[in-house]
Amino acid sequence: MLPICREKQVQLSRQYQQNTLAHAIILQGIAGTGKDALAKWLIELLICQQPIATNDSVDEGSISQACGQCKACLLKNSGSHPDHLLLTSENKTLGVDDIRRGNAFLEKTAHLGLVKTILIPQGQLMTIAAANALLKTLEEPSANSYIVLITDDLECLLPTIVSRCAVYAIRPMVGAALLAQLKISSNNQLLLSNAENNVITVNSTAFINLSQLPELTDEVIFQEFQDFNEYFLDYLAYGQSESKVLSQLIDNKHALRWLEKIICNLVRQSYLTSDSNKAEAVAHQKIPVQLLNQVYQAIISSHKLIKSYTQTNRQFVGEQLLMTINDIVRPST
Repeated sequence: MLPICREKQVQLSRQYQQNTLAHAIILQGIAGTGKDALAKWLIELLICQQPIATNDSVDEGSISQACGQCKACLLKNSGSHPDHLLLTSENKTLGVDDIRRGNAFLEKTAHLGLVKTILIPQGQLMTIAAANALLKTLEEPSANSYIVLITDDLECLLPTIVSRCAVYAIRPMVGAALLAQLKISSNNQLLLSNAENNVITVNSTAFINLSQLPELTDEVIFQEFQDFNEYFLDYLAYGQSESKVLSQLIDNKHALRWLEKIICNLVRQSYLTSDSNKAEAVAHQKIPVQLLNQVYQAIISSHKLIKSYTQTNRQFVGEQLLMTINDIVRPST
């Protein structure tokens, strides 16, 4: 379990021990925060027939754990526990039939023990119809039932769903807390060089929120970004490579984020350039900063649209975005 999950683990353990745990829980955090491991721990704890508690000297509390030995734990580990349902879909979305299957599961009497649990590992994939079907169960929960829902982005869920769940947002450490974590001595260490070529030892288990991590750690994704950057700049300046940009917007999950990054870099470049060179730099880009800001807002709006609606037609959104960008940088006279 990552250190950034420890606070939530202690909090959930306390509520479990006091029998005040919410019947519906949302674990939210970006990829890599450890929310999947936290959900696994919680489900196993709820199912266990003989849970144990371990002291936590850091948080001055105890963390409850599944024993791993009882019949319920053994069945869960083998994937055959009759009172737990992993609610996933083979499709790109989680449909209303999937949620109805979960609702029907909760309505039945538990076969083993008293608790029934459902885990929805990708809540953001629910269609609106599926979310509305889940809403009814959240409003009228069955006794001794728990629903744990995981999502990367809370904005992708209906507000009515969020309002009826206990939300636990897992956020990376910042400031002094992050620096302290990086300096923790451990057997797993990384050696980094700073600008002065001094070697710094850091804790490799520390989690840092780097939105650009995929292209920084994967050569294939990095090359895809380089190609996309070239295509988009070509489109921005000359209106060319439109089909290549659109293809990436449809098929590449990183493309919209890359658009934001490219525009931000262009704006940053213009503002960081000295006064004498600024005009030359902007003229070279052929696009004033004011128009770049308008392009950025259009990208943000498209990104929010795709995140808000699971069934959004990405091709339609991509085509509309490119048309909007074209109208901004090349307005008809």
